[in-house]
Amino acid sequence: MTGRYPVRYGMASRNIMRIVPFLSAKAGLPPNETTYAEMLQEAGYATALVGKWHIGTYCDNTGCQDPIGQGFQYYYGVPLTNLRDCRGDSNVFIAWDEHIYRDIFITYIFLLWGSYSLKKRNIIGRPGFMILFAISTILCGGFYAFIQGIKMMNCLILENRKVVEQPYTYDNLANRMTQRAVNFLEVNHDKPFMLTMSFLQAHTALFSSDKFTNRSKHGPYGDTVEEMDYSLGEVMATLKRLGIADNTFVYLTSDNGGHVEEITEDDVREGGWNGIYKGSKGSSYEGGIRVPTVVSYPGIIPAGLEASEPTHIIDALPTIADVVGIPLPEDRVIDGKSMMPLLTNTRTMSDHEFMYHYCGGYMHGVRYRPREGSISYKIVYMSVRLIPGPHGVEGCFNTYACQCYGSSTDYHNPPLVYDITNDPSESSPLDTHEPFVQDIIGKVGGALEVHKASLSQVPYQFSLLRLLPRPWAQPCCGVFPFCSCREQSGASSLQMGPTMEPPLSVSRQVR
Repeated sequence: MTGRYPVRYGMASRNIMRIVPFLSAKAGLPPNETTYAEMLQEAGYATALVGKWHIGTYCDNTGCQDPIGQGFQYYYGVPLTNLRDCRGDSNVFIAWDEHIYRDIFITYIFLLWGSYSLKKRNIIGRPGFMILFAISTILCGGFYAFIQGIKMMNCLILENRKVVEQPYTYDNLANRMTQRAVNFLEVNHDKPFMLTMSFLQAHTALFSSDKFTNRSKHGPYGDTVEEMDYSLGEVMATLKRLGIADNTFVYLTSDNGGHVEEITEDDVREGGWNGIYKGSKGSSYEGGIRVPTVVSYPGIIPAGLEASEPTHIIDALPTIADVVGIPLPEDRVIDGKSMMPLLTNTRTMSDHEFMYHYCGGYMHGVRYRPREGSISYKIVYMSVRLIPGPHGVEGCFNTYACQCYGSSTDYHNPPLVYDITNDPSESSPLDTHEPFVQDIIGKVGGALEVHKASLSQVPYQFSLLRLLPRPWAQPCCGVFPFCSCREQSGASSLQMGPTMEPPLSVSRQVR
């Protein structure tokens, strides 16, 4: 969205929680960041986002973190993410503590026993005991009710700023989002437009419509991928039907590698597969960060071109700016580079000499592309510790999600150095005693110091206070906590702009 490393605006976590856990939390993309949607909106483009957001919805006197506040004139989708909670399979807290209900019960019994002991020893009287009993019941019962209410609080669909379904169901969900995207194209095809589709597939909980269920030989995961492919096909077919396919830049990528630890008790893979690449989602191994990307721009990008040079997802903003012909923001560091020289075959080398691989707020490695030759190197300072799992795959099976620091990580001094071009599986680190390898370590170390010096002190988005839910900021289609509504079948108003005004203190309004 920003063309910048998340560490520059406080979105690089230094604790175990690396995502925004509650829809009403204050953590998220700061409103003073410039997204490509804001740049394009200012250039006269109609802008829309359909699908997942998950980088904040909180509004205060500095602005709003939600899509409408970050440059999208139309939004329809899930403002948090697709969680197993939303299907009722499990609970986000159980992912961190599978004995959470037992722990609540034990805590409650301990508090009652302590209160009774104080009364029995005449330290407190009957009124004091009743007060402690009430406090214990409210605390433990309230926490239990809070956990049970996660689905209601986090699993909802927004259209602009209006809650249209809470909690959401998976019935026809992929089709609903596809239809919103198609409608946006039909309404705006005769003027400049930008549509971002952020698919919920193939994040767990996996889901697919009846048409795609049990269709793939790769099980539920394959079903979801096939339905996503169908959705993309509908969008591409709409571009062709409207006669604008040859004048539209299309960019398709993924936000991370497969989550190989997602394996059910029935031994069904639900998190994908990373092939020859080591590691998983959440790690800085190639299996966590190397993703496929497909680009289309007929007449500008040659058909069949394959670019194997290292690029980065933060390259999206400068690439879009290059395609549209608008300048980049000059008031901040933009880390991304335009991919257009590579995609038009006017350059054969990536503009990225160094690419920094963070795991949360921790520097795990650096990719180095020398300005001569054809080999890229990867220098690894920290790495997650992988253990064998089912199907002969290694992953973070002891923690479910790879952690960035602590006992499940390894520190490397000297760092590991890989010829990532010829050893993409990261199986054979180079000999650090070799002079040319020492030279690589020295050059990368110098670049890393320059990068660190360019970082400014910014508000940390993953502090405990920012991560906690704020009931007064909870989106609700009723009276909190009695939030419940269902979207009308086939409803598709496509109203551009916010349908629920932010607080009057918000300084930046949607144009």
